[in-house]
Amino acid sequence: MKMKPEKNQVTWAFTIFVLAVALMLTYYVIFDGKTLARSIGGIIDSLSGIIIGIAIAFVLLPLLEGIEEKILYPLFKVIGKETSEYGKKDKKRRAKIRKIAVLLTMIIFILIVYSLFRIIIPQLVDSIKEIATNLPIYVKNVDEYSNLFLSNNPDLQKIIDSQLDAYYENLSEFLTKKLLPMLPNVNTIVKVASKSVFSIVGVIINLVVGIIVAIYVLNSKEKFTTVGKKMAYSFFRESFANELIGGFRFTKTTFENFIGGKIIDSLIIGVICYIGALLLKIDYPVLISVIVGVTNIIPFFGPYIGGIAGALLLVLIDPVEALIFLIFVIVLQQFDGNILGPMILGSSTGLSSFWVIFSITLFGGLWGIIGWLIGVPIFAVFYAFVGWITNILLEKKNLSTNTEDYYDLAYIEDKQYKPLSDKGNVKFNASKEADTFKKIFNVDGIKEAARQKKVAKADKSPEQAKDDKSDKT
Repeated sequence: MKMKPEKNQVTWAFTIFVLAVALMLTYYVIFDGKTLARSIGGIIDSLSGIIIGIAIAFVLLPLLEGIEEKILYPLFKVIGKETSEYGKKDKKRRAKIRKIAVLLTMIIFILIVYSLFRIIIPQLVDSIKEIATNLPIYVKNVDEYSNLFLSNNPDLQKIIDSQLDAYYENLSEFLTKKLLPMLPNVNTIVKVASKSVFSIVGVIINLVVGIIVAIYVLNSKEKFTTVGKKMAYSFFRESFANELIGGFRFTKTTFENFIGGKIIDSLIIGVICYIGALLLKIDYPVLISVIVGVTNIIPFFGPYIGGIAGALLLVLIDPVEALIFLIFVIVLQQFDGNILGPMILGSSTGLSSFWVIFSITLFGGLWGIIGWLIGVPIFAVFYAFVGWITNILLEKKNLSTNTEDYYDLAYIEDKQYKPLSDKGNVKFNASKEADTFKKIFNVDGIKEAARQKKVAKADKSPEQAKDDKSDKT
């Protein structure tokens, strides 16, 4: 006789297993965090190729779907081969369309990467080398400008000269000792190749594995979602499985819209910055545009970082040119923040400005640059999850889930909403105390005395008022 476990037993077993794993992880985090961190780091290193591939696939997913929906499906419809997205009869045709879409997506991706390494990076290298070579001349120019404008203020000039010397020393050391040795040339390539053969081979292998994994994920993305939905309905009850699948869809949409939209937005801003730099005849337009475009990916703080970095570079060449660049970047960022960004991103996170700043600060402190990039969508998912749990708990208590209903709320008593606007609701410190200004100047007391005087005057008879007037006289 076969023993077949019931669905509830499987669910409880899975829940107990997850709880046990969570308790073990909590124990190791508290008492042996370094060992756990090393173990997780080793796992991540061993799976780095797969992680890179999933990341590439995730970034390219909007491009793949755009090629399918906007180009290939309409094209097949024109030639008389209309294909249903979910029809089983069209499975082979959809598989063919998917292979063509994956091929076109990877060709576009490889062309972009090739253009980056073939066109942009050499110009960046040349610009950095030229800046390092001409750095003494640039510093001399800034010194002459400061002497010209601050000749009547020697104390301020002395402070600026000292700061300029420190800035020059730090920048010169960074360029000559750290950045230039990293730039590619024959000698450095040979040295790096001879010293770090295994590292280079490992990077190449990870990239190759990543591209292969990306192709597989893009080609079979429906298989992963299908298996995931199947497992959700097998382990959990129907209502919870629906909520779980909906949560994964929300997470995917949030990350896809934010990260994909931010990359497109930053690419457009970089191109516009390059065109503007050419028209304004700003030095090093490629380097400046790359700085502005890359830093623009960072929400909120990115535009300021890019603008300040570009201005600090240009101020060495020509302070007037740096000022023109700053004005141009401010105008460009106003266009991005008010027109281009909302058009591309929309309300992709649903977070207010405060929570955006909070998430960038928190995850940037935890994970550095990666935290700046993905902190906002991660916090947006967490924020939505907390809101979902809150609404479930409120519904169980038969309370309103509408946030606006709590704006004028003083407290709830016997499930009755007591508003703050009703002065009779004074429980739980609901009555508002007089502010400090009113306490100091006793505004309420003055108003009350004037009111009582007015009432007393109104209550007097004409004869009493006449007698009071004669007494004053």
